[in-house]
Amino acid sequence: MNCCTVWNSTLVEISMFTNNDIARYYDLSERHYRLFWNLDKSRSLHYGYWDSSTRNFHEALLNINRVLAEKADIKKGEKVLDAGCGVGGSAIWLACERNCLVTGISLNNGQVEKARASAREANLNNVQFEQNDYLDTGYPPRSFDVIWGIESVCYAKDKKMFLREAFRLLKDNGRVIVADFFKTKNLQDHAAQQMKKFTSSWAINDFAVLEDFLQHAREVGFRTVESENITPAIMRSAKKLNRAYFVGKPAAVLYRLLRGKPTSLAANNVESARLQYTTLKKGWWQYCTVLALK
Repeated sequence: MNCCTVWNSTLVEISMFTNNDIARYYDLSERHYRLFWNLDKSRSLHYGYWDSSTRNFHEALLNINRVLAEKADIKKGEKVLDAGCGVGGSAIWLACERNCLVTGISLNNGQVEKARASAREANLNNVQFEQNDYLDTGYPPRSFDVIWGIESVCYAKDKKMFLREAFRLLKDNGRVIVADFFKTKNLQDHAAQQMKKFTSSWAINDFAVLEDFLQHAREVGFRTVESENITPAIMRSAKKLNRAYFVGKPAAVLYRLLRGKPTSLAANNVESARLQYTTLKKGWWQYCTVLALK
């Protein structure tokens, strides 16, 4: 079975998504993000962070950069790897606001080219972007002070592989800082099926369980590991995405009538807008930050 045939109406399970499937998902879904996620302005594909001072969605998208940079105590001149940089929004923010040296990597070459164009437009010489796999980067050991990942580690086929490579890449006293989705432990039957349907709609094989992720970090050698559940800070974005479903669903039906059947990844991306919210409201996943110190 082709990995891109994600789920059908009978909810059959697929084989594992490949790097090519993940890259293709972002090619197919970019117009959705551009329309509903203010992509041209924010350069961000994540949920953001809403606090009492946040005035609008664009500010929320920028806020998560500030929150993670403060948690990781990122300093001027430090070397940061943005592992799964998307179109470069966070890497560019770090280069501008923290004046650090940033390397952003993505599986998707189109995203890399867009990020490079944004860096040129901002006239930045302390950020670079490359097509690379954060599970096996090929960079020398101890190349970075910080490994950064916003809603990207969830795509790792093996989360412990990500942590092992991050540990190898970090200098002594280096830090991993992550904001991501973590599923509830021991989901069964309907809950497990709905979560699998949700993650597959984003070309994600599975979310990690938070407790397992923290244990894996300790096992690969991180000496201090801490986490924070920040689900309330992303709830407004989850609701926004849920509302987008009611716009996107009729458009998808019209597309099918006029253009024929879309790819499974494109069709399921519309369903994901509903699934991410219904599964969140059920308490089947949470949104957390994780900080690990080498």
